[in-house]
Amino acid sequence: MPRSPLPSPALAALVSLSLLTGLTACAQPPGTRAPADSPPRPSSTAAPWDSTTASAAITALPASLIQPFDDCAGLLTYYQANALEQVGPYGIGSGGYDGDRWLAAGGDAGVEDSAAAGSSASSAPEHSTTNVQEEGVDEADLVKTDGRIIVTTITGTVQIIDVATEEVLSTVQLPARADSIQAGELLLQDSTLVVLSHEWPHWASTSDTQHLAFPMSRTVVTTVDLSDPAEPRTIGSVRLEGAYQSARMIDGTVRMVLVSDPPSVQQTSPQDGRLSSEQEAEETNRDLIRATEIDDWIPHVSTLDADGSVLSIEPLLDCEDISRPRDPAGLTTMTVLSFDIDSGTPVPTSGAGLVATGSTVYASTDRLIVATNRWDPWRWTDGDISEWGDGSTAQTDLHSFDISDPNGTTYQASGTVDGYLLSQWALDEEDGVIRVATTTDPRAASEESQSSLIMMREDGDTLTETGRVDGLGLTEQVRAVRYLSADLAAVVTFRQTDPLYLIDTSDPTAPHVTGELKIPGYSAYLHPLDEDTLLGVGQDADPESGQSEGMQVSVFDISDLSAPTQTAVMTWDGGYTPVEWDHRAFTSWPATGQVFLPMARWGESKDESFGGVVVLGVNDGDLTEDGKISVGPDQSEYWGEGPSRTMVIGDELWTLDYQGLARFDLDTLTGGWVVDLI
Repeated sequence: MPRSPLPSPALAALVSLSLLTGLTACAQPPGTRAPADSPPRPSSTAAPWDSTTASAAITALPASLIQPFDDCAGLLTYYQANALEQVGPYGIGSGGYDGDRWLAAGGDAGVEDSAAAGSSASSAPEHSTTNVQEEGVDEADLVKTDGRIIVTTITGTVQIIDVATEEVLSTVQLPARADSIQAGELLLQDSTLVVLSHEWPHWASTSDTQHLAFPMSRTVVTTVDLSDPAEPRTIGSVRLEGAYQSARMIDGTVRMVLVSDPPSVQQTSPQDGRLSSEQEAEETNRDLIRATEIDDWIPHVSTLDADGSVLSIEPLLDCEDISRPRDPAGLTTMTVLSFDIDSGTPVPTSGAGLVATGSTVYASTDRLIVATNRWDPWRWTDGDISEWGDGSTAQTDLHSFDISDPNGTTYQASGTVDGYLLSQWALDEEDGVIRVATTTDPRAASEESQSSLIMMREDGDTLTETGRVDGLGLTEQVRAVRYLSADLAAVVTFRQTDPLYLIDTSDPTAPHVTGELKIPGYSAYLHPLDEDTLLGVGQDADPESGQSEGMQVSVFDISDLSAPTQTAVMTWDGGYTPVEWDHRAFTSWPATGQVFLPMARWGESKDESFGGVVVLGVNDGDLTEDGKISVGPDQSEYWGEGPSRTMVIGDELWTLDYQGLARFDLDTLTGGWVVDLI
């Protein structure tokens, strides 16, 4: 009986890869452009199926390795052998559309003034920027501003708003099939805009008895010249087979992560209810898998000109640019693409792939770390859990890459940790030292969950553990992580109460807890206000049951690492903020000592409900509520969720939600709705 893969979280984050040789591949679809030296397309029918070779192809690699494929034949065998392990009468895959896969990420808020914003913003006022995890690593978001204009995709279209006149200057026309494209996230540098869009695929029929094994997905990347915001000019686009996950920009180099199901593998299903029909369908599905070619498995890219006309359709990667992880991790191909924003075109300049479903991606300016999860660990150990880590919990594989050179990416090392990661915030790298926070979730009812902070270092091609702290939050899970410096980490776990742990990581061989504080509730996002002060945003909770009771903001004094204290706390019964799950919704404005938190609260009556922004003053370890701003086109009737984003531009606070924009004076908090986007 074939086994199904263990579920894995969606990939969230960023990988950066640099200049490789041309983005060609062994396979070329009919009628498309191929380089003259492209090797012939391998055929699965060229030789009889060799079960011994297939079995060897998917044997687990030695520990702590990833391995590139030597050629298309080896990659094809790997795909086929893995598929045959899980095929049944109804085939592999889901055979239907699974929708969009946008992921969120965020971190430290940025401030950009006219000198830093580039020549196109020479007259722009000081303004906030997207909240990011690492300084110098910009993150794609649904809104960007240079202080003069606001560009947003919150309605699914790209709209450009003039800050001075409060008018929609223009709407960018994206090159795609009519009514099939939805703009997603944005990156902006000077006057060049990068739009990352999802294109709804159309149904692709195969035959009365066969269907596509996996859902179709399309991503469109478009570059737009905003030199004249009233007349935006599309420069070029690419259409990609796969679902966009996340993107980052470092010094003008854009890194994008794409996840692609096999585009053209076909399967069948029983045509009636007989047991013999099931057996026949399974045999047919196995034959269909064995008959596939490499072109059926790998993603492709279509390059478009400024008018949307197709210039070429090519495989996205060479077979040799695709690797496998140590343990087979599914049939999905995770592709990492790079392009130079200064070139004005989104055509990838480099790319690499991994046959896996990545769960977490972290990037500093020097290192990239990809976390992948095992597909079916029971299969690789023949059911012997003693060979599977400690026999009680899942494991996460980590792969590090050197991205310090924007024109070159070098695979460095791999390693394994027990447990799962909260998000990209669980990871950090500095000077070759990697810190990772994990939570184990034992399957045995008699065993308790716990969390750990693990220190690792690159040793050849292996990520070697140098030290660790275990036993954080017994029976609890990690809810927030913040690496405050190379020597200090803050970890929050929660079940009924919120233990805030401060961990000294100055010695990679001997990390240790220096102090701990337990309070009701938990922090889901941690933000350093200064060297000695930490802000936590999350939920208040019943100390007995752990039931969430409303939004909570805390200020922690961490000047004494052995005895952190909560110097201020404020709660809002029944309230919640998107900052808890999307850090890009958080805005800090040091110039006024304020933070801005979108908040929603639903009650039985309008008077008990709220959708807007809570403005908090944070000074000298204290919290003050400087005001609450209701937003919406008609505030007297507004029952909405509150804004998705807040921005400070000059002396004003702007809010963005799915209906439009509001504008308020920072001093008086007076103002209101100014722009309809619907």
